[in-house]
Amino acid sequence: MKYLITCLIVAVLAGCEQASDTTGKQDSVSDAAGTAVTTTEDQAVPEEVKNPSGRVFEYGIYNPIRKGRVRDEMTSNTGKVINLPVLELGEQTDHIPLVKDTYFAYRYRILNLPKDEAKKPAVELRKVLVHPEMKLPDGGSSTGWDRVTKGRTSAGHVIGFDGYAFNEDYELVEGDWTFQIWFREHLLVEQTFTMYWPEEGAEAGAGAEQPATEPAAENSI
Repeated sequence: MKYLITCLIVAVLAGCEQASDTTGKQDSVSDAAGTAVTTTEDQAVPEEVKNPSGRVFEYGIYNPIRKGRVRDEMTSNTGKVINLPVLELGEQTDHIPLVKDTYFAYRYRILNLPKDEAKKPAVELRKVLVHPEMKLPDGGSSTGWDRVTKGRTSAGHVIGFDGYAFNEDYELVEGDWTFQIWFREHLLVEQTFTMYWPEEGAEAGAGAEQPATEPAAENSI
């Protein structure tokens, strides 16, 4: 059965995550609307005019290093999630082949949280997924999910990971799958993946290399 993968990348990507944090403090980043937001400390912007912002800094097809634990989660589109998988980026692409056992995901950073929220160990976020209609085995259907989750803060920022993996034939739905991260009324992060059938890869993939069609995974993100 297909399971949603919900947790952060762990040990194999910990060093990469820390390095990304350091770089992000010196560069400009973009929010979901594409507006440049500087993160340098020496530019004094009044707190009241700072809005939360976010960006995707890694995305694509991931290779599973260790499978996580499957549990029930009725807010997911299939009623299952998997916790604490260990994944590594295999290919940066936003075109995903409709092949079972393919993991696709993205990593994101959230900045400029209100001071009262930034001091907390975790903040409340909304994770939204919108995908073409999926026919479920029980006769129902799904077009995604909208659920509340927690984002762990570090130095006032949130670094998160979200994604999906195909485990069942009924999940192989062609078209655009759009992930969003919201904080209160603010859409902070948006990432769209386009699903295509492998025989159409030359057109849908826009020249991107095709991933291996026999990944060693059986559960999704």
